[in-house]
Amino acid sequence: MHYVVTRVPTGIEIIDKMLGGGFERGSSILLRSSPFVDATPVAQEIFYNRLTKGDKGLYVINNRPPETVLEEMKHYGWPVEPYWNKGFLSFVDAYSGIMGLGSSEEFSVKNPLDPQEVDEIVLKALKAKGEGTIVLFDSLNTLIDQCGPRILSNVEGWRRYCLAYDISGIYIYTEWGYPDDVRSKIEHIFDTVIDLKALKRIVASEVLTVTKVDGKPLEKRRFTPFKYAKPGGLKVYVPKILVTGPYHAGKTTIVHALSSRAVSVQRMGTTIALDFGHVEYKGFSVDLFGTVGQPRFDPILDVLGGDSLGVILVVDSTKPEEFPRAIEMMHKSGVYGLPYVVVANKQDLPNALSADEIRRRMHIPEDVPVIETVATEKKNVIKALDALLKKLIEEG
Repeated sequence: MHYVVTRVPTGIEIIDKMLGGGFERGSSILLRSSPFVDATPVAQEIFYNRLTKGDKGLYVINNRPPETVLEEMKHYGWPVEPYWNKGFLSFVDAYSGIMGLGSSEEFSVKNPLDPQEVDEIVLKALKAKGEGTIVLFDSLNTLIDQCGPRILSNVEGWRRYCLAYDISGIYIYTEWGYPDDVRSKIEHIFDTVIDLKALKRIVASEVLTVTKVDGKPLEKRRFTPFKYAKPGGLKVYVPKILVTGPYHAGKTTIVHALSSRAVSVQRMGTTIALDFGHVEYKGFSVDLFGTVGQPRFDPILDVLGGDSLGVILVVDSTKPEEFPRAIEMMHKSGVYGLPYVVVANKQDLPNALSADEIRRRMHIPEDVPVIETVATEKKNVIKALDALLKKLIEEG
């Protein structure tokens, strides 16, 4: 008899892909962030998504009042108050006690500095909610700061209880420079570790990665830039896709066809400065930068290409004599070697070459998509963006 692992989706597509479809029911997830990177919205979005799928919710809060949580989640577009009113969501209020206030919540900790009382109330709440519950601990740092590292023994006990009774747990934790033995113990406790880090080498300073799944460290990790929209939640953030190619290939038209908003500086119908566009698409938030094509602007191409994560290379399908110029612009922009797609534009014109012929003439590798488009009609422009976003995710 084979044991079949049933995975529970978080509802955040990029995280579910990294986790192989979601997390195991009963597992405990550590959302570990660098200082000044806020993991709370990630945890809250997962929590809300599970509530909408029928899970019961338990929110352990020790750093602000429960009503603040209700308000901030509503602000992101995750209205959990109806679940709270109907009893599907409960709070463990470990904040009011530290402030010397009374609490109207079903579960409250009178002395949050007492690890024994904290343990008793949390276990009482877990037993009351039972199987099929998603519990969010906000935050593990405050637990450690108030009760000391010994509280981690209680956290380990909660993890075992949740595993035994199919209760899934999410713990918010920021690496604020705890001693190595504390940090090591924290990582050892959890089945799954999702890291949110700040990186300065690219425009998007915050990236998401999964470090451990089902108790096993991942040898190959993928780093995905992200940001949060209010409302809307987590977006895979692609801070810069370069749209480049020869003069009059259709770069500006491509940027405008893809964008929900776009700006171009033009004179006599020709771009004389940078095209800029932005698109929100399938959970992605993408900024597009279009270069000018005239050779006299070549000295600034490397500046325009800086910080790009991917490239849309636009060529005029009727002008094979300009194909070498397209490749030259990739090199001069400093983006050759990045994930890219080729947009074979102006397919509606006589003598337009097919994608296969363009691939042959330009010596484009087989794993690079060549998309036939008519940008003026928006034909296949989204298909080109889809293809590039897929490559960005696959190549991490």
